[in-house]
Amino acid sequence: MTTEGKVTAKGASPQRRSTKDAWLRRWPWLILVVALIVGASLAGWRLTGVTPKPTEPPEAQKVLTAQESMRQFGILIPAYLPKGFNRADVEITVQQSDPSTEPTVDMIYRKGTKAAIFMKQWIPVNPELQVLYGSRPIQTKWGKGWLLTQGTNLISLWVDVGPLRVSLSTPDLDVVSREQLLLAADTLGLASNLQVYSFVTELPVIRDVAPPLPFEVKVNADGVQELNLTITPGGYSPMRFAVQKASPVKLNFRALGEVGCGNMLIFPTGPDKYASLLLSDDHFTQILEFTPELSGDFEFYCTTKCFRGIMTVR
Repeated sequence: MTTEGKVTAKGASPQRRSTKDAWLRRWPWLILVVALIVGASLAGWRLTGVTPKPTEPPEAQKVLTAQESMRQFGILIPAYLPKGFNRADVEITVQQSDPSTEPTVDMIYRKGTKAAIFMKQWIPVNPELQVLYGSRPIQTKWGKGWLLTQGTNLISLWVDVGPLRVSLSTPDLDVVSREQLLLAADTLGLASNLQVYSFVTELPVIRDVAPPLPFEVKVNADGVQELNLTITPGGYSPMRFAVQKASPVKLNFRALGEVGCGNMLIFPTGPDKYASLLLSDDHFTQILEFTPELSGDFEFYCTTKCFRGIMTVR
């Protein structure tokens, strides 16, 4: 009986083992299902945090109130700002001397007392002549932009949104990167629209734009390469020009508007040779005649080098 009892007990174990084996076979699937559910929940939470639904920007009402004093253009705001910047307390100043002049809108976004992003918006009278000195042309959502880095901290970025020019700058490069400033520029839009604003997004890559081709100087009836070089508050026009080597050049230098140090032109005429042309109330135009001897690119500038241009000798 004892032996039979033992045999009977051993004979019942295959059923229990089969049931246990079935559960063991199901465990990997159960674990996978649970993992998928948890993963989907986490993904939904992350997407909700990264991509908020369109909503009215915190500064919208303040911007629209400032908009009431002007009708020339719509004030733009960035949909993206780096984390920590106070949108609701943006500082807005509209400068307009009289109704006939184009207004300028100044805005300041602050991050406590540690950092600030300065924005300026205006419609340039002559966009081609108003340049950001020392900047490099880069690609933006709006087309060509201009990026300037001064020292180890100050960065400035210009973009043209239709006829409107927007300048974004910060003296806090350790807090705001060039890529973040570019992203803020790329997400500009009207405050009256519902905009998504987020602190977390993929930053753009800064890509340079090739400089424009130089203006080709023509030969006049006397066989001379003649060029009118004009200095304006926005820089030289043309800023880049090309002439032929060993052919005489006649340069007519003049000013348009108040140009300060731009009244003095330092111009290369040969190897280690420079001519100085000074405009004054008695001399509205100065003429320089020379024959280029070497090919290459030669820089001309004012006395402080805040105005610069390039002559290419072919």
